Amino acid sequence: MMETMLRTQILFLCLLLLGFCHAATSWKPLFGGPGATLSLRLYHLFILCTTIMLVTDLLGWLFDGVEGRAVHGLLLTIHTIYYAVHALPTICYILYAELLLYQNPQRLRRWKVPLMTLSGLLALAAIATPVTGWFFYIDAQNVYSRGTWFIGYAVVQFLLLGASLIPLIGAARKSTARTYWTLVFFPVIAFAGGLLQSLAYGLVLIWPVTTVFLVAAALNIQKDQIGIDHLTGISNRLLFDEMLEHYLHMQPTFGCILMDLDGFKHINDTLGHDAGDQALQEMARILRHTARPKDIVARYGGDEFVVLLHETTESELKNLASKIELEVAMGNQASKRQYLLSVSMGYALYDPTQCTDAMAFMAHIDASMYAQKRCKLGNRG
Repeated sequence: MMETMLRTQILFLCLLLLGFCHAATSWKPLFGGPGATLSLRLYHLFILCTTIMLVTDLLGWLFDGVEGRAVHGLLLTIHTIYYAVHALPTICYILYAELLLYQNPQRLRRWKVPLMTLSGLLALAAIATPVTGWFFYIDAQNVYSRGTWFIGYAVVQFLLLGASLIPLIGAARKSTARTYWTLVFFPVIAFAGGLLQSLAYGLVLIWPVTTVFLVAAALNIQKDQIGIDHLTGISNRLLFDEMLEHYLHMQPTFGCILMDLDGFKHINDTLGHDAGDQALQEMARILRHTARPKDIVARYGGDEFVVLLHETTESELKNLASKIELEVAMGNQASKRQYLLSVSMGYALYDPTQCTDAMAFMAHIDASMYAQKRCKLGNRG
């Protein structure tokens, strides 16, 4: 009785914490609402799958050994759902980690076929288990027991956890230490918890461990949301400065493009602040469209924008600057707005022999940008 109460309290606490994670990061992204980034939708799907596991675990434990024909059917349903869904939280983690570390949705394609195939086969086997007894069976006293294929099922789950380490290999430099080590926490601790839980039936470890990871991830998401510019939806100066410092210490080669909207004050003064906001949003859209998925696009301040390029070359910097100018020109031709967008840009690869810190690097690029702006003004004069 005491064991049941303790287990119930732990699982209820986990459900409350998942409710906090859901509320803290908003429910809308799961359904494609405002701010619905793919990584955030995967995170919310991760929460949903873990919630299903907690609820089925709790109900299976509470009704275990309770007599009655209806309870027998209920237990079969509960455990079938449990085994059918069991792999999904780990699958969500793999996709979430891959996207968070590499910022490239195209990389998810390599996981699509193997993960969907594995999930489908496990679900079909779970659905057949009430008849075959493969993963579990419920005896005449409504007591749950592990089935003939349980060990094989557990091995598959551990192999899947092992696969969840793949996105982490060699990725320490591709994100902040905070993000990377939060991601490392899940497979390592989940593997240990799952092993103990498999060896000693009745232990409740793996889903509380998963819940702790999701809480840590929620705190990271909230911190990242602080780094979002709410007018344009791109990163703000705070997040850019943090990532620039990270790149200075971790990245072998990176570059930066700094740009300023020409005539922005004139747009604000003559057409109003709504037009000015529209110009800023349009520029942010252009930068999101032209930059690579792994690049960081940020509003640097006022009418200034910046793109931080991960592992780049001088030619890639020039190509991106040219693409931005082309997109701006094409937008001016296609748009019916009352103003024309124009940008002045400065860019450079980071050279530690010339710039010893972030301030010196940005000052160097800023000087290059204003040199182009003066050149434009001189040509007009």
